[in-house]
Amino acid sequence: MGQYYYIVNLTKKEYLHPHRFEAGLKARELASSIRVMAALALLLTRSDEGGGGDWTDTSGVVGSWAGDKIWIVGDYDSSKLYHKSEKSYTEISDKVIPLLKKDGFWDYYA
Repeated sequence: MGQYYYIVNLTKKEYLHPHRFEAGLKARELASSIRVMAALALLLTRSDEGGGGDWTDTSGVVGSWAGDKIWIVGDYDSSKLYHKSEKSYTEISDKVIPLLKKDGFWDYYA
């Protein structure tokens, strides 16, 4: 069966669920998903100036994880953070996905 992973923000108590990005939950599946990696790039981008090719967002999602404590944590990990995030953290994939769908990014990398 194997170990499954979530991307968890311990600072904000939020997480991303790879299945929502049409990716697998195993480490290599997650790492090879352009959509999951783009979601991380979107959340971790930090710049106080805009430029060509930057994410466009007025919701405050872009860069919202910059500087936070982020783990890619498995369900076998002794911290139990994977299970704790499912129960008590906010899953924010639905805030990120619309930004990836803007300008055809989502479909381009299907």
